[in-house]
Amino acid sequence: MLLSSLAVFGQAGNPFELTDRLPEEAVKDTLLAAARPTGNPFDLRPGGSNEPLAPSRAPATAPKSERSTSGPLVIQSTDPNKGKGSILAIHVILLLTLAALWLLFGNLLRQCLRGTVNDALMNQLYTRRSGGELTALWVCYIFFFLAGGFFIYLLTTYYDISIGKGIWGGWITYSLVVAAALGLKCLVLVVYAQIFPVRVEVSRYVFSIMVFSILAGLFIAPTNLLISYAPEGWRTTFIYAGMAIMVGIYGLHLLRGLFVANRLLASRPVHILLYICAIEIAPVLLIYRYLTDTLA
Repeated sequence: MLLSSLAVFGQAGNPFELTDRLPEEAVKDTLLAAARPTGNPFDLRPGGSNEPLAPSRAPATAPKSERSTSGPLVIQSTDPNKGKGSILAIHVILLLTLAALWLLFGNLLRQCLRGTVNDALMNQLYTRRSGGELTALWVCYIFFFLAGGFFIYLLTTYYDISIGKGIWGGWITYSLVVAAALGLKCLVLVVYAQIFPVRVEVSRYVFSIMVFSILAGLFIAPTNLLISYAPEGWRTTFIYAGMAIMVGIYGLHLLRGLFVANRLLASRPVHILLYICAIEIAPVLLIYRYLTDTLA
């Protein structure tokens, strides 16, 4: 009781008193008592000022109309490793698939590689495509869609171009775009073969598209790994190297197409020229124009 009674003397002149809730007379008495010097170096008013402390107020908030015009709230992640796990998972999927294809269909893939520069071996592949070999070729063809789509995703990410679908959504979307582009080209070739008597040549040419696409998939998958994990100074070099690989394989594909259509070069030069300009050159120029306008 004696110890607790000492705390009663500390109630006079309490600087933390909520004076805004007290009556006016009590407020005056409290302020007068607080104005007396106490000798306490930690006093909120060591000079003995008679001016009352202003009651604390909540910070003023801007009107709703003003806040709404300041733009949406953007929450950015502070995790520097965000997205790296997805990139690594995609690389693991592509490289494991590539290793499995090479183990299962290694002999067929080596024949495709040699057939790009050997016309006799390409004809041999074309004549004996059936059953399991055709299925293996289609599986490798689909792998090119996935590897090419991921290369396009890395390319667009490097140039800060996004479709707003995330890593997995962007990869699948670009893979479907690659598949749709090649599918549309093959559809145009089928229609072209139905109009003109060039079914054999078109069939061989469509098969060469598949073979060269498989070749591109074999080279572009390791290039994607180098683009993702190379030092910053080398990343641009590997991006342009991947683009050079695609352009080089496309050039070999066109050269192979000339060998396929050598019978038609003398008899139907106008038709061949029309196809090259409308189907081969025009889409490439449109893509180049779009990329230069977007990246400028």
